Amino acid sequence: MKSKSRRWLKIGIAVAAVAAIAVIIYFTSFYHADVLKIENGKVKGIKPTWLVGQSNEDGGTAYVKLADVSAPKDYKADSSAADPDGDSITTFFLFRGKDPEKNPGEVLVTPERMTLDEASGMDGASPCGILAADTKGDEGQEKKTSCVLVREKKDGEQAVSLYLASPYQDACIGVHVSMPETSTEDEAVALAQAVAAKITPGKQMSPLAADFKLNFLDDNRWTYLLNGLIVTLEITLAAVVIGLLIGVLVATIRSTWDQNSENMRKGPGKTILGGLNGLCNFYLTVIRGTPVVIQLMIMYYIIFASSRNGVLIAMLAFGINSGAYVAEIIRGGIMSVDRGQLEAGRSLGFNYVQTMRHVIIPQAMKSVLPALANEFIVLLKETSVSGYVAVKDLTKGGDIIRGVTYSAFMPLIAVALIYLVMVMFFTRLVGKLERRLRASDH
Repeated sequence: MKSKSRRWLKIGIAVAAVAAIAVIIYFTSFYHADVLKIENGKVKGIKPTWLVGQSNEDGGTAYVKLADVSAPKDYKADSSAADPDGDSITTFFLFRGKDPEKNPGEVLVTPERMTLDEASGMDGASPCGILAADTKGDEGQEKKTSCVLVREKKDGEQAVSLYLASPYQDACIGVHVSMPETSTEDEAVALAQAVAAKITPGKQMSPLAADFKLNFLDDNRWTYLLNGLIVTLEITLAAVVIGLLIGVLVATIRSTWDQNSENMRKGPGKTILGGLNGLCNFYLTVIRGTPVVIQLMIMYYIIFASSRNGVLIAMLAFGINSGAYVAEIIRGGIMSVDRGQLEAGRSLGFNYVQTMRHVIIPQAMKSVLPALANEFIVLLKETSVSGYVAVKDLTKGGDIIRGVTYSAFMPLIAVALIYLVMVMFFTRLVGKLERRLRASDH
């Protein structure tokens, strides 16, 4: 019961730590979901109904979505600079009546680089506080928009402007109405209100949600992590198999030399075995004495310089590296088997190779299996340096996202959490394996 309590305590601490990090980033990041990308002087990703304006974001000017705009009843969009291909940065909407005789006048909807307080200081301005529109919100409640009404004096026409709030404090939405002189001011105001009812201001997401959207949802960037995770698991599993094969071979040679070298007669057999043992010692010394990332780069840039299959080279490099550590684990297991087991096998008529294969190694593997499983977990984390040879593994996927969005927190934390979840999962499997092995001993 105590072990279960400790495990749940660790899980609770981990969840609390993640929640604390999320709260900190919520109050310290200032990313907005509707900040638009600009390529070659054109805004990318905008839709025909978006009103795009400017706002001060992160110390600079950014193009942002202020609202969705649609034509009021009996009016049509005569022209608009909003284009799905991003053909223009400055966005406006011009509406004219379908029947100019019945619906005279025109309406211009524009982004305004000022606050509502600044608009209320204009000549002829009167804050209208809350403007009740005729449309209903998502919950069936009346939509209300803060606004400032400005009555303008123009010769030969009735002109009014409504300035509506946007999600950004330093930008607002301007609705400018011009009607013939024969129209009344109330008709101009009513038309401005009708257009305002068709304007849905954009919504700012929370900084954390906006950062999440920017790093993972925009342009399906989450696929970098998914594809990288698949590559990481492929490299790890292949390296485990290669390392196990090398480890068993090296461990068998070294343990055979350690146990029999003093009793062997001089001859070709002892010479060959001694040479193989020396080769294995050299392999262990070099592999365990140099960083794995250097070994990986030597394999990619020197030994296999003519190949650009980074994934296959990474499998070989990590497999060879893992083989050195697996060899020592298995050798320790072989040396721990009582020597009487070897003698018993020989008394049954087995030769040395058969005895090792059928008697010694199975017992050694049982004792070292948990250690080998832990080596798999270590190897899983070591593959995170595969990006040094242009392999798009999990870590590289997170780094690609960081390079595109210039936002380091979310992608790197996501990579760390994915590794953490995998390690916790495999650690739990190793724990179950150890309990099964202990139970089988009784």
